[in-house]
Amino acid sequence: MIADKVLGAYASIGGLSPAEQARWYRRLASEWGITTWEIPLLAGLPLSLEVVDALAEIPSSLVVTLVAQWARSGQKNRAYGLSSLDETARQAALLDAFSVLQQCLALSQHGLRIRNLVVHTGQRTGDPIPHAISFYQSLRELRVRLTSLLPDCTLLVEVTDSRPPEYAIPFPAAKKAALSLPELLQSVAAVNRDGQAGHPVSLMANWGRLLVNGDAPLGQIRRILASDVPLAGVILSGAGAGPDGFTDSHNSHLDGASGFTSADAAACASVLRQATGPVFIGTKCSRACVKGEVLTEEVLAAQGRLLKELV
Repeated sequence: MIADKVLGAYASIGGLSPAEQARWYRRLASEWGITTWEIPLLAGLPLSLEVVDALAEIPSSLVVTLVAQWARSGQKNRAYGLSSLDETARQAALLDAFSVLQQCLALSQHGLRIRNLVVHTGQRTGDPIPHAISFYQSLRELRVRLTSLLPDCTLLVEVTDSRPPEYAIPFPAAKKAALSLPELLQSVAAVNRDGQAGHPVSLMANWGRLLVNGDAPLGQIRRILASDVPLAGVILSGAGAGPDGFTDSHNSHLDGASGFTSADAAACASVLRQATGPVFIGTKCSRACVKGEVLTEEVLAAQGRLLKELV
């Protein structure tokens, strides 16, 4: 069943001033009834007080994602990530995750509910099995810290694009993940068998990143639902169409070339309503469009309408 709707508004308003972002969060909550947000946090860079105050006033629940952290640091050091085969790089990624977790604790003390912490593997630098072993260890360590600080927060792994190194589109527009979905399912299932009862690690899917990976998104979502790993939710967006394939740019359903339509959203919602456990559905759409950028107001209103129809 669908239990909540989530909006990653930052994809549309991230370039605005903190005061303007805060105004948008208040407006989206008032006009569209959205109170749960996907928010990226970076180690050492806390949210602005204007945004924090706005989110606290609403009041808000947060799905905190670290994917941007991996993309940013991964451009400086390809070995960086929770699945890294280089122990120093793995520890660096883990420390950054702990840093973000401390930010989450501070936000919770400010009145925000931290619903989920979302991580992923980091780039592929070797064979899947060593990456899976490394990722397994990182998830275990991170879950221990998470449950001690925020016991009501669930650790999620985002299924991201796992194109091979020779693929034409460079990182981070593609090739973000060291493990494919089948490998992720095995790794996360192993963590859940060997750990804290009542705190399973779950998966989150992003429609656009499945497109980047060359997958049929709805089929992959059904595959997760049929597995023994919980699906926490799906974030809907398209991608940027190019001559070599899709790029990870969160194009909305307003872009006819994005690979994502309102009909896709309705089909996904129909599948999620049949899930045995609670899941969320959300959107994360940028202003990018094959014909040029759309207006902030236009893309946010389109997402608000879409979420209202789905939930």
